[in-house]
Amino acid sequence: MIATLSSVIDSEESAIKLWIHECTRVLTDRFTDPEDKAWFESETQKLTEEHLGKDLVKTVKNVSLFVDFMRDAPEPTGEEGEDADVELPKVYEPVEDFDTLKERLVMFLAQYNEIVRGSPMNLVFFPDAMINLVKIARIIRNPGGNALLVGVGGSGKQSLTKLASFIAGYKTYQITLTR
Repeated sequence: MIATLSSVIDSEESAIKLWIHECTRVLTDRFTDPEDKAWFESETQKLTEEHLGKDLVKTVKNVSLFVDFMRDAPEPTGEEGEDADVELPKVYEPVEDFDTLKERLVMFLAQYNEIVRGSPMNLVFFPDAMINLVKIARIIRNPGGNALLVGVGGSGKQSLTKLASFIAGYKTYQITLTR
């Protein structure tokens, strides 16, 4: 069975989760001031209560993560050729808990380390790292998507980007600066 967005968004609550996730990714991920983020949260809660009802305010308070890499590849039918490239289905769906996401990311990291020889990555998937990886994966999967990752050296920006690119099925290259 092929899942579509309409099969994933099957209730009003699911639609609100997707809406607040997208608003958060598009708007608040660009905010640098905690006061702006707090304003956005209170404003979305106020507007949700005003236009959609008090019952859905709790849904807006807890922003779900949506990803497109949680599904496994379909079982082979035998009709594919030997050189068929089986791609994972890209269904944009909510991740209900960090343990499930962590398990999936550990699997992708193991695949990355098996395929990309030379410098294996050893990543620790704590909640902030997983959230950042999900954000990077979402950005690079969008046409023309780009991001400026700012932080101190050793914070994992480069490794998370390499893994997100691997998950998306992209080939990466790195520019080396020389004199």
